[in-house]
Amino acid sequence: MAAPSEEDDVDNNTIDFLNREFGDDIRSLRNVENIYKNLCCLKEDLENKLSLASTEVPSEIKKAISNAEAAQSRVKSFCSEEISLHDEIEKHTKLMEPLFEELSQITSQVDELSRYTQYFGLIAKIDELSSSIQTSLLVENAQDAVEAFQEMTTLYTELEISSCENLLRFHRNTILFWYKILKNKFASEFEDLLKAIKWPFVTVTLSKTPVVNQSEQRNEMASLFKKLLHVNLPSSLQRRRSLLNPALGRLHIAPQVLPLQLMLKPLKKRFKYHFYGNRQTNSLDKPEWYFTQVLAWIRDHCDFLELTIQPLLDEESNLVARVELMRGLVELVLEKMTTDLPLVMYDEHLFTHLIDEALLFDRELRTNYAYPANQPGAMHVLSQEEVFERWLVVEKRYAMEKVDAMMSSSSAWLSQYRDIADVDELKVPECGESFMTLMQTITDRYKHLPQPQHKLRFLALQQELLEDFRTRLVQVMKQEAQNVLGQQYCSILNTASYIVEVLQQWSELVFFLQLQFFKSEYEKEDQITQRLDDPPIMTTSNLSFSDYNTAMDCSITDSKAILESQFLISLEETVFDDMIDLFERLKSDMLKTVITYVFTDVKARSQPYRKDRWITLPSQQDVQGGVQGLSPTACEMFLILKSHLQTVESLISKPLFNQFWQRLAEKLNKFIFDEVILANHFSDGGAAQLEFDLTRNLFPLFGDYTKKPDAYFRQLKEACILLNLKVGSALLLKDVLEGDAHSDKTNVDPNSTVIDPKSSLYEIGIFKLTPAKSLTIINLRTNLTLG
Repeated sequence: MAAPSEEDDVDNNTIDFLNREFGDDIRSLRNVENIYKNLCCLKEDLENKLSLASTEVPSEIKKAISNAEAAQSRVKSFCSEEISLHDEIEKHTKLMEPLFEELSQITSQVDELSRYTQYFGLIAKIDELSSSIQTSLLVENAQDAVEAFQEMTTLYTELEISSCENLLRFHRNTILFWYKILKNKFASEFEDLLKAIKWPFVTVTLSKTPVVNQSEQRNEMASLFKKLLHVNLPSSLQRRRSLLNPALGRLHIAPQVLPLQLMLKPLKKRFKYHFYGNRQTNSLDKPEWYFTQVLAWIRDHCDFLELTIQPLLDEESNLVARVELMRGLVELVLEKMTTDLPLVMYDEHLFTHLIDEALLFDRELRTNYAYPANQPGAMHVLSQEEVFERWLVVEKRYAMEKVDAMMSSSSAWLSQYRDIADVDELKVPECGESFMTLMQTITDRYKHLPQPQHKLRFLALQQELLEDFRTRLVQVMKQEAQNVLGQQYCSILNTASYIVEVLQQWSELVFFLQLQFFKSEYEKEDQITQRLDDPPIMTTSNLSFSDYNTAMDCSITDSKAILESQFLISLEETVFDDMIDLFERLKSDMLKTVITYVFTDVKARSQPYRKDRWITLPSQQDVQGGVQGLSPTACEMFLILKSHLQTVESLISKPLFNQFWQRLAEKLNKFIFDEVILANHFSDGGAAQLEFDLTRNLFPLFGDYTKKPDAYFRQLKEACILLNLKVGSALLLKDVLEGDAHSDKTNVDPNSTVIDPKSSLYEIGIFKLTPAKSLTIINLRTNLTLG
């Protein structure tokens, strides 16, 4: 089909226009004149615009072409100028090259001379300060000498980054030279003053810590102390000197300020005299001697430091005198431990004794004397790799031996508080309580280790011990499986319950929450490392290197997202979750076994009661004497139930017993309901007898454990209500329930009066049983069939 021509388009547009303007209404023709005028105006406007475009456009085009040609000519001019300038610059550069080389040499010489000037200026400055110190000492102006020394050390600190090794060496040697002179001068005077006040203070010679009271001595001490405080080496030189001690190098112990070093000097001398060499006090089997001595020195000198020395330190620094003294004395202890440990490490008795004493020392130091947690202590020495590994092995062996001794004890399954009823609610046997005490002791021993990974190693040991103890409990439990209500079996149940409770409490402690965080962090790092070590598998051999990098980036991003989610989930867990689950399962299984045993025994004694002729029992009016009593067939069942309740109550903990009797009541409720009530028909006398047996005999058996025992036998209680309901009320209720059972729920007349069966049941106290089950029970009554 041929495309429509332009004339056809015009015709179609015209037709559309006419139809749109006039339509089918002939009265619209009166608008012809207005339409004609509008179209004429539109035509005239278009003609004017076309005329204007035809006259102005050519002139604009000519103007644009002219501007472009002018710009082109200017560009050519600039290019020629650029070439000319480039040639002139090259000529000038070649002409200036000799002068440039000459000036460069002169500039280099000037720079070198400037460096020489600065170099010699620094040497002159150092010599000037050195001369100033010397002059001040000659005229006995100690304060000026100290100030000049301080200026010299400050200058050294500024020059430390310099590469002028000879200058630094000269400067360093000069500092050390004057440091030694100033130190010796002031130290001798300070030591004489310390002797005058009988420092150090020893308990056996002084009953009261002396205080510097004389004004002259007090002023002299303050003056000398401040001078010594200012005669201080730069930190880099201090570090260089302290690292000369290989025993303490890895701990990076910062040295004390000079006056406190001098105060520590006689104490260090005493320590080395007594605890090194061939002295009797230097005994590998008596580490408590030097631990106790250091604690005694700290105790004896704390008051003096706080009253006399601390005010002097407050004027010049933020140091704490007591802490500085402790740091110096602890350094002695650490050095001694580092010396002795290689000698005792493979003697288990000596090694464990040293560890025990070190732990006690560290605990007392930080607890009683507020030794800062960020300062190195005995635990840092025990954290050294070889020592720590040996400690872990010994700790495990010791713990295993303790567990063996607990389990083999003759009183292992007896409670330590069995004769004290108020205390012995949990009835935890001796072995269970001793084991958790052992676990707490292990926690206390490693709690203050400085490194989290070492704490996690001990935590893993605790988890291993818990699993070993659980396995032992299971083995003993299997041996006692034939005597479920025996002392030993129930003691195992109490132990499992006690361990679950303690572990749940521990899991909420800040210490173990921190361990969970560290554990999650280490696992996260290991997983990231593992995933990065395993590159993504490239399924197509034609992938480019960039594609491989993209795959690696995606793999890393996905791994991080997955690990972040796993990390958040792990923070909701606790370090003992697995152990709690295992012991909880053991407890649940054993408790279930006890409940099943008691229930089975009661059930076996219930057979005569279930086969009673409930349908033929006479009513209470027909019974001779009119006194109702317990069914003879129920006596044995209820007696054995009471006996088991008393036995179990005396053997298991109160929380466990509460679970026991509640679950047993639930099983008995269902059993009697199904096997006695639903399996029989009841006369008036039978229903009354059943109600008497249950409400006056069964329910009271549980009355010692709850104020409302009938709340745990809801089905039985409500069944008794239905079976003993008056005949008239029972017939009415039966009609309501039957009407509900046979009614068509889909076709209900809105105008009819319908009685809700549940409301009827609620009125007589039936809340647990459904309408259908209630109807079944009512139909078990024989006295309604006559109606």
